[in-house]
Formats: sequence, C-alpha cells, structure tokens
Amino acid sequence: MKINLTFLIQIISFIFYILFCIKYIWPYIDNILEKRKNILLLKFKKIKDAKSKINYLNEKIIKKKKLNKKIILKMNNNLKYIKKNLIKKYKKQAKYEYYKIINDAKLKIKIKKNIMYNNFNNNISNIINIILKKITYNIFNEKLDNKFINKLLKDFSKFN
Repeated sequence: MKINLTFLIQIISFIFYILFCIKYIWPYIDNILEKRKNILLLKFKKIKDAKSKINYLNEKIIKKKKLNKKIILKMNNNLKYIKKNLIKKYKKQAKYEYYKIINDAKLKIKIKKNIMYNNFNNNISNIINIILKKITYNIFNEKLDNKFINKLLKDFSKFN
C-alpha cells in the first residue's frame, strides 16, 4: 500500500478530530455524568440520614418501653413502617435517578456521535471537493495532451 498525500491528510484530520473530541467533547460528557453522580450521592445521603433518624427514634423507644409497653409496641411498628417506606421511597428515587442519568448520558453520547460523524463526513467531503476542483481546473486550463491525461490515469490507477 502506498501512502500518498490524501491518505496522510486523512490521517492527520482524523488525529486532530480525535484530539478535539478528547479535549472538548469528553470533558463535557464527563461533567454531566459527575453532576448526576453528585445528585445520586445526595439521595443516598438522605437515605443514610433517614436511617440515622430511625436509629435515634429506636433509642427513644427503648427508654419509653419501661413506661408503657403497649405504646412502645405501637411506636415500634409505626417506625418500622416509616423506615420501610422511607427506604423504599429513596430507593425508588435513587433507581429513577440512576436510569435517568444512564438514559441522558446515552442520548447525549448518541447526539455527540452523530455530530462528530457528520463533521467528519463534511470534512472528508470538503477535501474531496477541493481535490476534484483542482483536477477539473487543470483539465480545462491545461492543454489536453496525452501526457496530462496519461498522468491522471496513472495517478488514478494507484488508488485501485
């Protein structure tokens, strides 16, 4: 395989394109994921705070058990119910946030991929158009002698 100018330009363009993505697009996506992660951590902190509140209330129950066992049993049942519901509630919220983050990230990645693909296609198309314009210019402004046509055919056959 012979390396020619077009191939080198494509390689250089591709390298610049990758570097551009690494420098500007990936930090943006990473920032979005980091924000979502922080939101999830906040939700998990709320769950932990709810658990610590429940533990505090359980300690109160132990102190009051000495006074009235029936009231304590009712409170204990209520606390278990509250604990269960709070945990369910925050687990549902955390799960919802998790899937929301994943879906948003997938969507944004898909959009960025399409943008990058279109930009890449446009760049390649522009390069090809420039090359074709130069060839057309040479064909119409040069003498159409056999040497020039043979040179074009020879150059074209290198690609095949």
